[in-house]
Amino acid sequence: MPNIFVLISMMTVVGCVVLMVYAIAKHAAEKSFFLIFLSIADLFFTFGSLLEISAPSLETAFYGIRVQYMGAPFIIPLTYLFIRDVYGEKRFSPRKLGLFFVIPLLCLFALQAFPLLRLHYADISYITNGYIANCQHTRGPMYLLGTAFNYMCIFLILRQILRRLRSGSKLQRQQSLVLLAGVMAPLIANVIYIFLGGEKMYDLTPLIFVVSVVAFMYAVLIQNLLNVIPLARVQVIDALEEAFFVCDNDFNFLDANRAARRLFPELNRLAPGESMQQVEHFKSEGEVYVPSDDEIRCYKATPTYIRQGEKNSGVCIVFRDITEEDRLLKNLHLQATVDPLMDIYNRGTFFELAGTILDSHEAKPFAFALLMIDVDHFKHVNDTYGHLCGDIALKSVAAIVKNHCRKDDVVGRYGGEEIVVLLRDTSAIQAFVTVEKLRKAIESTAISCRDNTISITISIGVAHSPAGNTHSLENMLNQADSALYQAKSSGRNHTCLYK
Repeated sequence: MPNIFVLISMMTVVGCVVLMVYAIAKHAAEKSFFLIFLSIADLFFTFGSLLEISAPSLETAFYGIRVQYMGAPFIIPLTYLFIRDVYGEKRFSPRKLGLFFVIPLLCLFALQAFPLLRLHYADISYITNGYIANCQHTRGPMYLLGTAFNYMCIFLILRQILRRLRSGSKLQRQQSLVLLAGVMAPLIANVIYIFLGGEKMYDLTPLIFVVSVVAFMYAVLIQNLLNVIPLARVQVIDALEEAFFVCDNDFNFLDANRAARRLFPELNRLAPGESMQQVEHFKSEGEVYVPSDDEIRCYKATPTYIRQGEKNSGVCIVFRDITEEDRLLKNLHLQATVDPLMDIYNRGTFFELAGTILDSHEAKPFAFALLMIDVDHFKHVNDTYGHLCGDIALKSVAAIVKNHCRKDDVVGRYGGEEIVVLLRDTSAIQAFVTVEKLRKAIESTAISCRDNTISITISIGVAHSPAGNTHSLENMLNQADSALYQAKSSGRNHTCLYK
């Protein structure tokens, strides 16, 4: 008559092989990583158990124990990591992962070192009833430490499963029930053996382990626990041109597609769970400029918050390349605000900016000066050298004016050959000194055009509004215009301050 216990153990081994082959075949699925190692650990454990229960002697039984412990210390920790993956929890960093497996590795070493080291087992003995053999043992300190660690992991596993049973989707609740059965069956058998068993009680945990293997096979093969739909979604997202990455509420990195890793190469050096505080300013929609080859490209960053129930559990930030749109908008803005010939603000933009500055409450404590500049005898330049040379002369004058102004000053074309400048926070004396330097710089500049050298002079009218006054653009323009008239009446190439 076939030994039922051996048959059960053989079926469990076959189940582990099937689970391992399937997990390896689905290695591209994100959730398969820890399942591959878990199924390998299960295979060592169940095959070693088969050797133990069918062993004719203590030596053969303990050889089975040695094989079991190639996987046994790792089964429960790997189950915890696999279930975290199943439920979408962020993975441990490599450092944390290494620390997590310190105790299982110590247990493995202590067992394999028996009898030289009696840290895991203090002593062993052999029992059999004709159907099943067991290697009985006296527990050592490493055995107790490993057991305590495993029960801690089981507590964490049960907490994860029960949480999904309460608040997960229908499919998650169904999968969680199967996983719960797979975890509880060998746990109950192990608790009975450790806490209630006598000296000669057989350890049936490896035999009950068949329930765990069947439950995991059902969840993976029937309930599609690895879920090929997210895998397909990942492949589609990786093929998208838009870059995106995902982080949790504390801005710890979780995931990124290929486009994001190309756009931000530093993402390739981040492990899930590592800090990404530098992206905190992407909490709201905005633009970011990124160097790419020989150009700077513009991306629109759009955050989408990931909701779980009533709470935000993370944020997905998508980067769409809007370089061409950005260039078009800038060109349109340039055309709408800048005079194409002089490359300074056009009349409308100057009036808008200067008026806003002077009308603001913050302007009152400061002094302002307004310059009205006119190119002397410009009609003569056009008539003598042609309109092309006249345009070059205007561009040259405008460039010199800009170079003599500060970054915060406002320079615009008033009309024809006239230029207006609003000088911020400037006294009357400072304004007059600046204007005189400008006038002399233009006077000493020789402009070349069509083998001709053109000399240009300017007349400048200056209006000043002292600090504490209520500043008026209209009044300052009228005063500067009057001062300009006086400068031109004085023989041109003069500066006149309105009094």
